Amino acid sequence: MTPLTRLPADARRRLHDTSQTDLTPDRLAQPIDVDLGLDEERREPVEAIPGWHSYGVAAAVERVREGHALGIGEFVLRVSDTSAEEQPTPARLDRHIRVIARLVREAPQGVRCTVDPFALALNPDGSWGLRDDTDRLDIPATYTLLRDTAAGVATVGAHGIVTLGRLPLEVSHTRAGIDSVRGDTRLYSFSQNSETSTAYVYLDANHRDTGQKILPGNLPEMTLWSLLDAFQGTQVSVTKPLENAHATLDVARHIEHEELTDRLLRSLERADSGLPRFTGDVAGLVSEVLDSPATLQKSLAQLELYGYTVSGSTRALGVLAAVDGLRLARARLEESWHNWLAAAGTHGGRIIDRNAISYLRGELLGV
Repeated sequence: MTPLTRLPADARRRLHDTSQTDLTPDRLAQPIDVDLGLDEERREPVEAIPGWHSYGVAAAVERVREGHALGIGEFVLRVSDTSAEEQPTPARLDRHIRVIARLVREAPQGVRCTVDPFALALNPDGSWGLRDDTDRLDIPATYTLLRDTAAGVATVGAHGIVTLGRLPLEVSHTRAGIDSVRGDTRLYSFSQNSETSTAYVYLDANHRDTGQKILPGNLPEMTLWSLLDAFQGTQVSVTKPLENAHATLDVARHIEHEELTDRLLRSLERADSGLPRFTGDVAGLVSEVLDSPATLQKSLAQLELYGYTVSGSTRALGVLAAVDGLRLARARLEESWHNWLAAAGTHGGRIIDRNAISYLRGELLGV
């Protein structure tokens, strides 16, 4: 290969010989699945994602320390309890909060512990929320669970809590829970969460469309929900999946250009907006935003952007490595990270990726 220094300027288009996106360990956040049904020191392989594990509580603390030693400063904790699935929700929540308190307490000083409450109300069909006696989603009970969870997480000093991009007012109720205990826990939201089959490629077809999330490619909805969640109190908007870098870029542009946000809000009042007629809680929320555009703009000015790599993408990288080698799979991962960081620009925070620790060790999950 001809060295770059020997190429005359007229022989190449490249303007920069160094990357304009800064990919360092502190830009990565490591998820950790904690299972209260496991012995404390144990880690259990997760069949669906080769190389991935669930951890007992003590093993999870050690995993945090491993990542911290590599320069990772934030960990996203998803607690489940395979030993107590039939217990009443308040009892399960209490157990979760006690464990989160321990993880926060035993993590190295300065580490950010962000809580993902996904396991508390996940249903067999992939939907999220508590069920009533007729097996329908009980919306009031689900919102109560979100408030109680947020209050508990804030009380024990967790850095952040995630809302899942499933229900219209989940951010408002989570914010209310944090405020009820005068907490300073930061509110993250999977605002643009889409029904990507990549996230559930290893599950049966009936599990891949929850009916709650945005359909892939529906960018106006993704951007609208990012704005609505910011209005409700989100401080960190998380693009899930990370491959939707165009959605991150669109939010970044709306943050930077008030006229774009004004144009979007004005379009909501027209029949040709490209969006269906709003009803129920969504209609009420949109009406509030239209009445208070200055409040929305103030919230957007403080909004931070994160990206999240879904489990199916992690699994696919392992398959790619098995066919074409570790080097190519790692290059593919790096490129997706750089592309997302470029889209987020100055608003970019961290990338949440199961491969964070493995990547920094020169490895890859499933290889």
